[in-house]
Amino acid sequence: MRAPGAGCVSAYLDPCDKCEEVMQPYLDRALDEGERAEAEAHLADCGYCRKRYRFEESLRVFVRQVCAEEMPPELKQKLAALRTPL
Repeated sequence: MRAPGAGCVSAYLDPCDKCEEVMQPYLDRALDEGERAEAEAHLADCGYCRKRYRFEESLRVFVRQVCAEEMPPELKQKLAALRTPL
């Protein structure tokens, strides 16, 4: 596995720093065409960032699934009982 930033060229000292900065906008599909192409090129060449991308992508899937599930009423009651008044 290649070290973060090894063999990658960018205006940043470490291209993995740039990848870190654009990871969430990339996942949100909020980058312009040039930024998206740059991120995809880096992900294609950098195993470290590609692994992080896959983790972030799977985390988003997990969070969406968990948020869609209804909380059982007994759990809601237990959590309400733990709440302390302000």
